[in-house]
Amino acid sequence: MFGKSEQKKQVLPDIKITKIPDDFYAGMNPIIKFKTSENESKPVQAGKPVLSLTDKKNLDKKTAVGAGNKLHLINLISNWKFLIIAGLAVLVVCGLIGGLYYWWQYNKTLSVAPEPVQPVITEPINITPVVSETISTSTVEPEPVVTALSVQNGIRLEFPSLLLGSNLDTDSDDITDIAEELYSTDPAVSDTDGDKFPDGHEIYYLYNPAGKEPMKLIDSGLVDLYTNPIFLYKLYYPKTWAVGNVDTSYKDILFSTITGENIEVKVMDVNPGETFDSWFANNAMGEQLADYLPFDSVFKETGFVRKDNLVYFFPKGNQVFVVLYHTTDSNVTNYQIVIKMMARSFQFGNSTDIPVRPVEESTVVPL
Repeated sequence: MFGKSEQKKQVLPDIKITKIPDDFYAGMNPIIKFKTSENESKPVQAGKPVLSLTDKKNLDKKTAVGAGNKLHLINLISNWKFLIIAGLAVLVVCGLIGGLYYWWQYNKTLSVAPEPVQPVITEPINITPVVSETISTSTVEPEPVVTALSVQNGIRLEFPSLLLGSNLDTDSDDITDIAEELYSTDPAVSDTDGDKFPDGHEIYYLYNPAGKEPMKLIDSGLVDLYTNPIFLYKLYYPKTWAVGNVDTSYKDILFSTITGENIEVKVMDVNPGETFDSWFANNAMGEQLADYLPFDSVFKETGFVRKDNLVYFFPKGNQVFVVLYHTTDSNVTNYQIVIKMMARSFQFGNSTDIPVRPVEESTVVPL
């Protein structure tokens, strides 16, 4: 109390001093940037800030299920890359499982397959043929086998079936729609050239069905004239068809179209003193003469025609000239008008005159 009093220490307050930036000194003009608060710039509604559309999307994205976790189920099934990879993986796994299953079944089948049965081989039994004492085998000759085909000097007659029908004929002019192209006629018009004669009727009488004026069919450029160099018969055939000599004797000639159907002309021999009826009985196996009618070509060559117009016979001296239609496996014919034309144009010798078309038959299509 009586001694020297202690001096109290002065404690200075801890004051945080902010220094003015150097940009403000020496007359410098600093660039001042003010930081605005996001909360201050947003409008307020009912005491809560109203978010913009962008902020709302960001907030929804951050608060959505699975946000921030790429392996979450929601994120995986919405990723198309993951779906493609997963689908391929499933296919590979299924393929492996299926392959293993069939491999297992195959091995299982092999394990239970029975052993092959060995064939039993027996000794052959010798049988001695018994020969009748009353018949000598050295003098017995086999009887000839009779078939539906007639063979004469290597030439056989094959007759078309009587059950064959005719293909579609839209305009009913006796020319099928397929055959109309051969004669440049209209398959929808029965009288292409408008001359009051049906197209099939004009071909039957060897006139051009597509010509505006009366014109012979041979002058139309649609058909050609065939002349046999050995037997000298002649007939018309479509210009687009192929002609083939079946044998070197020119007894068998084939007129063919690209569809496979063809018309054949064969020369058959007649024995001395043999009538046509007896020749027919010996060579037209399976045919009935009652199915044939008398027939004349335009050149007055007489013969016989089967009622379906698919077979013709022209007897001449010691020979018979046969005209046959051959179809494919189909049960219909496409070119019946062609064999009619060929038979109607059939001629011997050098006859070239075609009779005038009869007017009274202008509305009748011949059978």
